[in-house]
Amino acid sequence: MLKWAFFLFIFGSSLFSYDLKYELAQDFMKKKDYEKAYNLFLEDANNGNPKSQVMIGRFFLQGNKLVDKDYTKAFYYFEKASKQKYTKADCFLAYMYANGMGTLANFGRAAIFAKREKEAGNKLCIKVWSDFNLHKYPKDNSWKFGYYKPIE
Repeated sequence: MLKWAFFLFIFGSSLFSYDLKYELAQDFMKKKDYEKAYNLFLEDANNGNPKSQVMIGRFFLQGNKLVDKDYTKAFYYFEKASKQKYTKADCFLAYMYANGMGTLANFGRAAIFAKREKEAGNKLCIKVWSDFNLHKYPKDNSWKFGYYKPIE
């Protein structure tokens, strides 16, 4: 038993921190302790957890007592999560591309980011797809200047 405790103490933060920090931050959200939740999400996001990156992106997208709205930062965190194949982030990127928030408006890119999750039943992607009539826009193949493209 002592060996396992030592193992968890030494390696626990790197092996288990992804979901543990995220879940702990979610618990603080439920308790309406947003400052503790934000700090945990931010630490976890900066350590590479895509779930926490989406949560931090949402903080910046909506703004609150802790952070001002900052669409550029929100876009940055959503894109980091999407690059890790966390497709729920794609709906937020679609929303931001469709509205020109933190990036130039581009309905073709919005359609690419929304399509997969819309088909999977994600409510945000379905709403973005419908509200902006994304089915009308051709696929944007002009991925230049370092723009990131999701998996299709």
